[in-house]
Amino acid sequence: MELLWRGVANAWECDELGHLNVRFYLAKAAEAVGGLAHLLAMPDAFTARPYATLIARDITIRFLAEARPGAPLAIRGGILNHDEKGLTAALIMDHCALGVPAAAITVRLEHYSPAFQRTFPWSSRTREAFDALMIARPAACDTRSLETGPPARDAGLTRADALGLKLVGRGLVNADEVDALGHMRAEFAFGKISDGVIHFQEAFPDHWTALRDQREITVSGAVLEARIVMRRWPRAGEGYVIRSGVKAVNDKVRTLVHWVIDPATGANLWSMEAVACLMDLNARKMKRASKDEVAALARHAVDGLSA
Repeated sequence: MELLWRGVANAWECDELGHLNVRFYLAKAAEAVGGLAHLLAMPDAFTARPYATLIARDITIRFLAEARPGAPLAIRGGILNHDEKGLTAALIMDHCALGVPAAAITVRLEHYSPAFQRTFPWSSRTREAFDALMIARPAACDTRSLETGPPARDAGLTRADALGLKLVGRGLVNADEVDALGHMRAEFAFGKISDGVIHFQEAFPDHWTALRDQREITVSGAVLEARIVMRRWPRAGEGYVIRSGVKAVNDKVRTLVHWVIDPATGANLWSMEAVACLMDLNARKMKRASKDEVAALARHAVDGLSA
């Protein structure tokens, strides 16, 4: 695997749980995809006016080890497979000081023309670069609980209303949240949902009541793995609404699905399925839910829900 990025978990990227916030794993992975583009003879892919770029459509991430403030990190990667107009890449974020992986990311990338707004075949130079970058699928990329089949075809406002999905977030894509091409940056596909999920009281009732009662938070939700499906990358000034539901729950994990919808059209912008656990913030390990907690959450489960 090729070294594609090297850096650090900055203190300002870490959240109230004391570790690197989920969105910044994707921010660093996006830079690693830029490094991959250079190796694919596409050095201008993420500049303001590229002939061709790489558009992420399906991203799966597994969080394997906490990255605390100041932790040195690096991302290695390679290509798992490719076709005429796209490829699937694997990225392993290494926790360099500990010698263990911090995260494993699999991403489907389309070869895309910004000028014509469509995918198109690879250049001969890029095809020649594929062989040196091909790798076997790392075991760390294999998901445990996530659904990896075809994305939901009805993940829009009409279906969200019919299923009674909760409204947990609403806002705009801000000017400082877009890349050189004017598209929302990858980290905000996760970050917008991360900012809204606290309003999903049914999914994390203990956290909500602790905040309401102004008690110390000793247990919080932590994402173990997630899949993001991008239908359309929005631009600055566009609005979004997040509708969320419970897919499944047991004493170890709870699976939530979030549909991010364009309020102007009712169409889906992107969606995410996330497998989360309860984390004991003092012991820094998973906490099992009680039978009563599982039963209470299971009453909110929505049959057939997917990203």
